[in-house]
Amino acid sequence: MTELQLLLLIFTLIYLWECVCWINRGSVAFLTWFGRRWRVAHPAALVGNQSGGFVFARPLPPLGTIVVANQYPLSISPDAVLAYVAPCINPGSRPTQSAKLFKFDDIRKVEADGKKVRINGELLLKVGSSTFASYITQQLEELTKLAAPKREAALKEMARERLDTKAISERWEAFGKEIPNVRILTNWLFTYLFIFTPLLIWRVGFHMVWPTLLAGLLCFTIATAIIFRRMHKLFYPKAEDDRFTHFLTILLSPATTIRAHDALSRPLLERFHPLAIAKVFCTGAEFRRFASTSLRDIRHPALPLCPRDEPLAIEAESISRNLLDNTVEEFLKKNNMSIKKLLQPPEPTDSSCVSYCPRCLAQFTTTGGKCDDCGGLPLTPFLEAASKPALAEKSP
Repeated sequence: MTELQLLLLIFTLIYLWECVCWINRGSVAFLTWFGRRWRVAHPAALVGNQSGGFVFARPLPPLGTIVVANQYPLSISPDAVLAYVAPCINPGSRPTQSAKLFKFDDIRKVEADGKKVRINGELLLKVGSSTFASYITQQLEELTKLAAPKREAALKEMARERLDTKAISERWEAFGKEIPNVRILTNWLFTYLFIFTPLLIWRVGFHMVWPTLLAGLLCFTIATAIIFRRMHKLFYPKAEDDRFTHFLTILLSPATTIRAHDALSRPLLERFHPLAIAKVFCTGAEFRRFASTSLRDIRHPALPLCPRDEPLAIEAESISRNLLDNTVEEFLKKNNMSIKKLLQPPEPTDSSCVSYCPRCLAQFTTTGGKCDDCGGLPLTPFLEAASKPALAEKSP
């Protein structure tokens, strides 16, 4: 292998690494290649840990698009904030959570420090991006300024906003009008680096063409960085530190330049609930499957429901989960989804299966057991599920 071949191999590996995206648990990635069909991607358990996992963006032209959505990571009541939520939008166990508890009356300062949210200088939680941390900080600041009786109405409005499909469509449409210039440059840069450059070096020789190739590379990276900065300022006006960091890396690293559109699209819809994004982007069948698993986890979250025994923490978790349940049910009914069908029990695998877990749908041969994978959640007998359909409409 020649030195140039080795250099190309190393650059290819660096580029493939740029296609790998780390997603926190509690988040969901939506991926598309040609922009017509989207798929849901959860943090991969095999190449991840309790905090998150990797998803792989499309590496070949037209390079595809990735969007990340997050479940709201706080349980909030009119009186307190708890850095813990019982439901988990991803299959498997819940993400690591700090379970910090703060009374609104004790909150003096809320600030975003990169990806971290701090209250009174103490770490509350760490999220997937600085823009999402700023969004959470802004909401907490708004709630802190309100009197306790007014916070309940504000919390309901915030929950509805996270499921606003019209706002998602409008923001995505505005993004779609601006992104083509970046996508054209990044796709041409991919072709330039992986096809045109090797062919030209092979036919003419590196020593003859390297000044021309370097000039072309600089044109691509500088143009992409400038357009990226303008778009980033348009869609993320307050994220100045992120904008400066991305601008420099795009300017100096061609592998990062090719994936510039990912840095723009990934946080675009992060403040919305994944269920609302699935409704806008996914097919009807995939949305139905995603809605079923999401609703099951909200109605039957893994135990324990709350890691703290203070009444204020238990109240915050309960109020927040019930608000999410009611808001999601309202959203699904508005979109002509039957709650009963979404929560219907699975068909028994064979005659020996007499019960199932209402959360993960694992089947068991005993009626009085618990699902260890879901924290000891009590099993539901198939006969009971069939004889009490009313439970599907609203669990206690």
